[in-house]
Amino acid sequence: MFVEDAPSTPGGVRRALLVAVEKAEGFSVLPQAHKDVWRLKSFLVKSRGYRPENIVLMMHHRDVAPKLYPSRANMLRQIDLMVQQTSQHDGMFFYYTGHGDQVTCRHDSEPDGKDEAILTYTGKRIIDNVLKAHLVDPLPCGAKLFALWDCCHSHTVLDLEHYNCNAWRVPFKVLSGLAKKTKSLGKRLSASLVRDSSEGRRSSTKDSQARTRSSTIDSMHLPDLCRVTSPDSYLAGCTPDCPMTLPEMRVKAHVVSLSACRDNELAYDDNATGETVTKFFIEHLERNPNTTYQDLRSFIQQRVDAITRRRTRAKQLTSDYPHHLQKLSENDIEIENWHKCERHDHSHDENDTSTLNSQQPSYSSHYRLDLSQVVDI
Repeated sequence: MFVEDAPSTPGGVRRALLVAVEKAEGFSVLPQAHKDVWRLKSFLVKSRGYRPENIVLMMHHRDVAPKLYPSRANMLRQIDLMVQQTSQHDGMFFYYTGHGDQVTCRHDSEPDGKDEAILTYTGKRIIDNVLKAHLVDPLPCGAKLFALWDCCHSHTVLDLEHYNCNAWRVPFKVLSGLAKKTKSLGKRLSASLVRDSSEGRRSSTKDSQARTRSSTIDSMHLPDLCRVTSPDSYLAGCTPDCPMTLPEMRVKAHVVSLSACRDNELAYDDNATGETVTKFFIEHLERNPNTTYQDLRSFIQQRVDAITRRRTRAKQLTSDYPHHLQKLSENDIEIENWHKCERHDHSHDENDTSTLNSQQPSYSSHYRLDLSQVVDI
């Protein structure tokens, strides 16, 4: 449980809620999940000055109290508790590692017709609308939240207003308290601006593992599906032309979300090397504590691309023998029985140019990010 009377740092009290779902009922095991959550907790304490008593770790493990098993009810209860204790100038860090999913949206709140969701250890889903209602909407102005999602389909899992505009840094001018970029790029380029990663990413049951098994479950049959109306619901859709709001003009909490991939993509672990997006995040910040948002994402992208190249080569070398284990060079991985993400066809997604063959770590935020700013966690 969080300590309510912890003394404040100059920037307020910092709290963290770290959730690891190694095995969701009906989904494959993610052997790196528990290792990553322990390592992330250690990083926050040793490198970022978080007090151990202000960090809550949720996982299904014998050393963790049952009330902190990551069930749907327990997760929402802990999120509510952390948010209720957050006041102006306080900082929050939320982390989820596990399986991500998409379900059909029937309430006209998603441009792509799908709700993003995370899986609990019992196999239940918490959709983006519910996460936003509990984790984002109640935050007071002046508070800060950084969320890290190491799971599939996670770019807009908090339904934040700005996502496309955080893909690239482009010139902008400061006008009347707003920083507005030049309009040399049209709206129709917003999807194609993000570069494609290398191809050939499919999940493997052994060494390289995707964090999903997509579903056609109708989200109208899930609980708590009322549409969460944002205070800024009048804002136009996010494009490369979104203005930059100066800090003194903000009327909501400063919320930044970093996802392992975009909404129609899978996130992969390399179980041969133990490499994950979480480990890349920690590695870069340990070496570069004053890194920028742009440099952090670029580093993670480079490391993800390295995994992709190994996966692509492995796919090529085993394409003629899909059901036999094949030993590669010492710098490659071993693969067996390649298979696609089941029961969900992304080939007709019209709102994004990427496919399940790419993985691009991405930011979303309440306000458009200045990617040259130092990462604030």
